[in-house]
Formats: sequence, C-alpha cells, structure tokens
Amino acid sequence: MSRIHQRGADGSVADPTAHDHEVRGMFSRISGVYDFMNHAMSFDRDRVWRRNLVRRLDADTGALLDLCAGTGDLALAALRADRVRIAFAADFCVDMMSAGRRKGLIERVPALGADAQRLPLRDACVDAVTVGFGVRNWASLRLGLEECARVLRPGGQLLVLDFFRDDPGASGESRGKPAPLHWWLDRAVPAAGRLLGRDRAAYAYLTESMERFVTPDGFVALLSEMGFADTLVERQTMGIAHLVGGRLA
Repeated sequence: MSRIHQRGADGSVADPTAHDHEVRGMFSRISGVYDFMNHAMSFDRDRVWRRNLVRRLDADTGALLDLCAGTGDLALAALRADRVRIAFAADFCVDMMSAGRRKGLIERVPALGADAQRLPLRDACVDAVTVGFGVRNWASLRLGLEECARVLRPGGQLLVLDFFRDDPGASGESRGKPAPLHWWLDRAVPAAGRLLGRDRAAYAYLTESMERFVTPDGFVALLSEMGFADTLVERQTMGIAHLVGGRLA
C-alpha cells in the first residue's frame, strides 16, 4: 500500500497533497468505466444502497449538496424520488462530472468543480449534504466533516454511504463482513478492475482504502465531535457498505 494512503489516528493521511493528486488522477483515468464497474462489481446493489440513502432524506428537503458526486447518480436519484427541491453536485475530479452529462448531470443538477475539504460556499446554505463513496477518499476526515457542518443549516442532515473498515468487536450494526465477501473484495475486485476497467491499481485501492478507513462506530464518534446528533448506522447487504448519518444540532 502506498504510504500516502496510510491514515493516522485522527483520520488524516500522511501527505495530503500527494494523496489528493493521486486520487484525482485515479478517478480521472476510470471516469469512462466508473458507472459500469460500480454496477457490475456490486451486482447492481449500489443502486439499492443509494435508494436507501435517498429514503432517509427529509421529505421536505430544500437544497441538497452532493459531495464527491462523481457522475451524479446520488443527486439524480434524490431528484427522481422527489425528495429535494433542488440538488447541487460537487467533485474535485472534473472528468467524473463530465462523464455524468449523458445522465443529466449539469443540465438537471448544477455541478461545481470543488474539493469537499475546501468548499467555495457560504455558511449555512444547504438543507442536506450527501456523500456516496467519497469520504474514504478525503485526505482529512476532520476537514471534510467541518466543511459539511459549515455549509449545513441548523437541523440539516448529513448522510454518508461508504465502505467502512470492519469492526468485529463492536456490537450491533458494526459487526464484520462474512469471509466470502472479504475474498471478493480482496481478490475478485482488483482482478475485475484489470480485466474490465483496465486499471487494476484503481480497484486495488478500493480494498486498501477500506482497510485503512475508520469503522462505522469511529465515524459516528467523529460526527458527534463535529456537532451532529441523532446519528444512525445502517448495514447494507451483509455489511458490504454502511449508511451513516446525523443531523446538525
């Protein structure tokens, strides 16, 4: 594993500048196959996970900001479900957002090329923030969560969908993944990345970043530190992914 992806106890990587440069380049390389690979590797469960997140949004949500929006799947799903009046997307990889044009990103969802850790937005400007498979890529979890809290209005929701590290010792919602899933993530996903996505390194990063990421319980603890209450943790498909969120107090 590259040293730049190793995280300290505070959730930050050793070299944030190098980390961001490598991650942005990685997503740029796979932007053309990103949607196909997501659906293929999850057997289309990623669509279900996004719908589960969208159902957690308040029915009267006004403005939604989708961070690390990629090709726009999550923001567009929220609009289709009529859970939000308006949705905005932000991602620091412009190639990913360009790949989402064919689905309506930019036309239906205004898109902003911006780093979630340094948002060019005013304070308390949105009612909800969502992040689908993006917080694991932040160089600093604290910086990213501070920005989420800054742009949210009081009472606003933060909902995060991601692949968290196993926590077999925790009770309830954070128990570990079954052994066959570990095999799939450790062996099959990188192989599929090489054969189908033509980029084994990018899909090997998926499992490597999961191993260095926080547990769901650890993420909830960070949310509480940042002023979020009413936190939730929901396992998705035997714990492959987790939906974690809270409401800004």
